[in-house]
Amino acid sequence: MMSILSAKMRRLFKTTGFTLRTYAEFCHAIWLRGMKSVAKQSYTKTVLLPQTNFPARLGGKKRIEMDNYLIEKCGFLELYNWQRKNLEGPDFILHDGPPYANGEPHMGHAINKILKDITLRSKIISGRRVHYIPGWDCHGLPIEQKVLNDIKDSNPLEIRRKAGRYASDAIIKQRQAFTSWGIMADWNESGCYFTNHISYVKNQMQQFINLYDKGLVFRAFKPVYWSPSSRTALAESELEYNEFHKSKSVIIRMRLDTHALASRLKDLKNKPLYALIWTTTPWSLIANQAIAFSNNIVYCIVEDNSKNLYILAQECLANIEQKLGPLKFITTVTGQELGEAKYLHPITKQRLPFLSGHHVTTDVGTGLVHTAPAHGPEDFFIAIENNIPVLSLIDVDGCFTIEAGDEFSGLNVLNDGVNKVLQHIGEDVLHTDTIMHSYPYDWRTKKPVIIRASHQWFIDIKSIKEKAIDSIANIRIYPEQNQTSYLNALVTQVKQRPYWCISRQRSWGTPIPVLHNKRTGDTYTSRKWVERLCRLMERHGTNYWWELSIEKLIGRELRQKLNDNIDDFERGSDIMDIWLDSGLSWSVVLPEHKADLYLEGMDQFRGWFQSSLLTSIALQECSPYSALFVHGFAVDDKASKMSKSVGNVINPETIIKGGENLSKDPAYGVDTLRWWVASHGCQHSQIPVTTALLRESHESVQKLRLILRFLLGVLHSYSERITVEPEYLYLDKYMLHCLHQYNKKIQNLYDNYLFHHVSKLVTYFLANTVSPVYCHLIKDRLYCDEAASPTRLAAVEVTRETLTVLARSIAPIIPHLAEEVWLYHPENLASVPLYHTEYKVPETWHQPEIARHVEIALSLRSKVNISADRNTWELSGILKASKDDYKSLSMLQKDQESSTSELCDILQLSSVILVESPTVTETQIELHNTEKILCQRCRRYPEVDKNGLCGRCIKVLDVTNVSSISV
Repeated sequence: MMSILSAKMRRLFKTTGFTLRTYAEFCHAIWLRGMKSVAKQSYTKTVLLPQTNFPARLGGKKRIEMDNYLIEKCGFLELYNWQRKNLEGPDFILHDGPPYANGEPHMGHAINKILKDITLRSKIISGRRVHYIPGWDCHGLPIEQKVLNDIKDSNPLEIRRKAGRYASDAIIKQRQAFTSWGIMADWNESGCYFTNHISYVKNQMQQFINLYDKGLVFRAFKPVYWSPSSRTALAESELEYNEFHKSKSVIIRMRLDTHALASRLKDLKNKPLYALIWTTTPWSLIANQAIAFSNNIVYCIVEDNSKNLYILAQECLANIEQKLGPLKFITTVTGQELGEAKYLHPITKQRLPFLSGHHVTTDVGTGLVHTAPAHGPEDFFIAIENNIPVLSLIDVDGCFTIEAGDEFSGLNVLNDGVNKVLQHIGEDVLHTDTIMHSYPYDWRTKKPVIIRASHQWFIDIKSIKEKAIDSIANIRIYPEQNQTSYLNALVTQVKQRPYWCISRQRSWGTPIPVLHNKRTGDTYTSRKWVERLCRLMERHGTNYWWELSIEKLIGRELRQKLNDNIDDFERGSDIMDIWLDSGLSWSVVLPEHKADLYLEGMDQFRGWFQSSLLTSIALQECSPYSALFVHGFAVDDKASKMSKSVGNVINPETIIKGGENLSKDPAYGVDTLRWWVASHGCQHSQIPVTTALLRESHESVQKLRLILRFLLGVLHSYSERITVEPEYLYLDKYMLHCLHQYNKKIQNLYDNYLFHHVSKLVTYFLANTVSPVYCHLIKDRLYCDEAASPTRLAAVEVTRETLTVLARSIAPIIPHLAEEVWLYHPENLASVPLYHTEYKVPETWHQPEIARHVEIALSLRSKVNISADRNTWELSGILKASKDDYKSLSMLQKDQESSTSELCDILQLSSVILVESPTVTETQIELHNTEKILCQRCRRYPEVDKNGLCGRCIKVLDVTNVSSISV
């Protein structure tokens, strides 16, 4: 060794008397002192800590910028068309119920669109191609009313032009919002459908004539729900019920003709006899045309203090006495006997009949029902059955017509009109009250409706009802816990609907293609003529019906058929119900006219779900959907429905981008909004939007972000071109097994649309397996092993698989975070979007036997953590294992005593003595303070060399090279 010393060092030895031995001792002392210093300062540089540029947090402006960057640069906008070209079928078909082209994007939009997007993305990430064409419902009264507020001229063409522009502007705003939420679709004009576009309207006209030729469309004078505030007929689906509406409730008497029931009342012939009537629509008394009774009810004749005789149902007597006072019982009358009776109209004194009706009960009222055929469906049917012409005395504004008499003409029936009627009846009004009850309102104007007879176009539901009900039995409904109740609701809706009024007296919509003969009142339409109208529409646009002359619409061929008497004809002025517009969308959008799924709010059982079903049954004799996914409505923290007028609306954009005061309304980003929807949007009829829930959702996403960041950091490469094969420990195989089970459960939850359970499972898996078990227990290997250590490489490989499975499992719900993580993946050098990658979890990962071994050790780890009052690495353990446990634990530790076994790693103990104890039924563990010395590098207590390092760390640092340093 003396030969390697420099000449200077040899001269130093001669002058100081140093020998080679003392020099070696000197060097060792210097090294020891240096190692102590290194232990305090430099060993951290030798530890292979996770490294990634993926930011731990993104808030405020940076969060918004990243969301925008991901949408523009990471395949969001191209994903729909990419998957159409690159994935295999059969297609999963989700039909988009068109949102209304009116107003700003709101939380209802967010819930609906995000749930649809989660559904579609869950299919794509698993490798299945999807079919999804977003659409907009562009016609209808709300848009028309918005336009009418801005213009004085009610010219149909001017209304239509302005309404078209209004709808287009609303669509632009909504489409921008949907895109910013990460909703996957082809958002180009050609990739969407619009109910006011030529191609759509043409199809609607053709389907109308198909229904007409099948005999399912007819025109009739019938009572329908009429909105005076909108001046149009409404369908049942366009009503909402006000539980706090107040109506006048009256009991009136109608005097019987003196010749009626004469034989029964010969002893009382000098006393006046009246029928008692109870009604909550006293304004309709002016249109009374009969009194309905039941053949199955026993009626009684009673006498009041003024010697007046009244007829009413015997079962109703006690209730009526509470309002009118004591009544003296005289005799009974059967329902059949009333069939011959006549009475005098309370206003006109016209002699009118008693008629038998199946709808008459004794549940409320008097058992005798005031019948005005123009103002009630049951009343109307009685009139038809008895050949009574229907008397209608109310105009489109809900006011009495001149035919009602000068005294009533022009009075609004729900206001001054009802008071005038009761004033005219006078002393025959025996009792007046105000009741609060559920009453139908126009769901657009929020004002009460009436039932009014008018000429309308209808679809005959009776003839298709049984087929519709039979088809409902084969429809699956999600969430499944609501299957029975929702199916029953849909069946009930169809059962109760005898016909569907499809005409509206408005301008902004699809015209009903008919001609009216002004002289005879007849109507005309035909398939050939509708084909001509479609050609005219292609040439002149959708306003052709209002722009072209009647001669141009009719054409030469039809004019000859009509014998040139075109002056007798006028175009129809009605448009089609917008529920017919959207209800026919399946015939335009869906391949083979069938969808796997319709996904909408629960209100669509009386709306789009029903109109789609009925039109499809009528035209193709089957349902247009195989399954329905039903979600609830956004409410505030007090469970009140969100409304601009109430002022409790939360704008989705405020959640994403923050409000004016960021400390009050922080910018949470798109993923928080989407996580909130997934966690709460598909389990309750009311979906609360609260600050607490939004903050909770944000924290859940942030925790997930931090764990994904750790996994990314682990994948940082510390040694290039490693050719060593990974050596998988039992814990690694256990983690792969957990990933297999997790992935299987996640896929099942997605397939059953249980997205709230997906978010719960993700959170649970992270909090109970990924972070505290695997990530925690592999840190020693990751940080302190050699970079090329086979066991370290195994941990890295399992971490890579964990990151991939996790990213793909959350991608349908929070695609922004998933794609952001994938951007930072050290192996994704080409920045390939996550959704463009293929991945399958191998079945070989499913190893329940290995999982059982590790889980026994993990259960012991829980006991150690509970018992220990300090860092468990400072403790050693003696395990007295039961016979069953010993077999599993000995797989993790071959020797009876070890400081480096996998069992030590899992239990986080400095050493473990493992013995089999056949006498114990449950494994026992004794903990003792370790007598071993702390390794200055890995901070464990294995066998430590006198230099303060364990054997592994000495090897990693190559201490033999360090000891040869020169001084």
